Amino acid sequence: MTRKIVVLIGLVAVVGSVASGAAEFIIVNGDVAGEGLNDLTPVDPVPGNPGTTLGEQRRNLLEGVAGVWAARIESSVPIRIIARFNPMGGCGVLGSTSPGTVYRDFPGAPVPNCWFHSCIADAITGTDLNPGGGDFTIRYNSDIDDPGVCAQPGFYYGMDGEEPSGAIDLFPVVLHEMGHGLGFASFVNESTGVQWGGYPDIFGYFSLDVGTGLHWTEMTNAGRVASAINSGKLQWDGPHATDAVGDNIFPGYLQLGVTGPGGIAGSYESMRSDFGGASPDAITGEFELVDTGVGTTPSDGCTALVGFTAGNVALVDRGQCEFGLKALNAENAGASAVIVMNNDDASPDVLVIMQGGDVGDQVTIPAVFVSYTSGNIIKGALPGVQGSLGPWYPTLYAPNPVDPGSSVSHWDEETSPDLLMEPYASDTLFNELDMTPDLLWDVGHTVIGAEVVFHDDFETGDAGAWSGTTP
Repeated sequence: MTRKIVVLIGLVAVVGSVASGAAEFIIVNGDVAGEGLNDLTPVDPVPGNPGTTLGEQRRNLLEGVAGVWAARIESSVPIRIIARFNPMGGCGVLGSTSPGTVYRDFPGAPVPNCWFHSCIADAITGTDLNPGGGDFTIRYNSDIDDPGVCAQPGFYYGMDGEEPSGAIDLFPVVLHEMGHGLGFASFVNESTGVQWGGYPDIFGYFSLDVGTGLHWTEMTNAGRVASAINSGKLQWDGPHATDAVGDNIFPGYLQLGVTGPGGIAGSYESMRSDFGGASPDAITGEFELVDTGVGTTPSDGCTALVGFTAGNVALVDRGQCEFGLKALNAENAGASAVIVMNNDDASPDVLVIMQGGDVGDQVTIPAVFVSYTSGNIIKGALPGVQGSLGPWYPTLYAPNPVDPGSSVSHWDEETSPDLLMEPYASDTLFNELDMTPDLLWDVGHTVIGAEVVFHDDFETGDAGAWSGTTP
């Protein structure tokens, strides 16, 4: 069963540096006596979590996750998180997040007339701009633990990533929601395009629609409405998250740009592969149809290429052998990238995610797939087609129709491998922050250990190594 992780942007109040040291995260217990984080139901301790009541295990897990984030975010001002476990009307939603106060035009603001999450504004100013208030609120669905509502084992409160079959590992869910509260969220109403309070937010500053070439801060309301459902073309161009794409992160959709000849110039949609390389920079050059010199379809790339011009982008027809072999033969011939063209005229606009097969792990150049329609347009204009592949921006979630509470404020679900900030929970996730700190760096946080993903003590599963407070 797929379960959605929803971020609800409910802005409550508005007020119109350089920090040193890891941030202190304070978990504020927002539940009343006997329920949620205070639930007295007896439970057995689980790995990494010695709590003996359901409420205690919930508090321990929140504090453990806060410790992971505290090891990556720098601030001299404590980050206060109001946390609750409440029924959420069924089993489909795991949790939600809403910010407390947002700020613009504070001293040292990196961008004027632009909203920032409160914990970012606090860190930049070195001042708690809302003393005693919560920086954001996270809420988790206690229905998941109620067998009378959800016929399943419930949340798993262990801290080892080894949840029993059918149970939901809460650790990555909490990591996800805290990621939203720290700044992975848009303040724009994705259904109307209206900017909150009439001003843009820092998330929109880096939300680029590659179909129009405009950021959300540069668009009209109508433009943002259209962009919010422009699947594959709403991307993130913040420098730090973009740089992280090359570290084995593959965006779902990529733009293939043809610059000439003029009759076919334009942008063509392509689909990533699950193998090969990626780069934050566009790969430009001449497109060249491959030739193996053998078989009835020598452009299938299934054996060594003959006469290929090193440095060109290889065009390869689908069929006869594995995708990974085609790409490897192209790379061995000196290709800078490979584009596989669909050969199915019955489904002329279909895109597929290519799997590498037996040799895909040897491919280091980018490899993408284009439709039968696009491939034949390009092939028909050869030789002399010039163009580019990329740049390799990470893609935001922009389904059509809009998905309220999830659209825009997540990575696209076609990104590979599964990322923490995608809209749906995945059993492949546990404690990886992947590209999330990079995006938070883009929106104003100072990130500790830009190349370090995990806190060493966290890897040991020793809850005593983490810091957190539950008032």
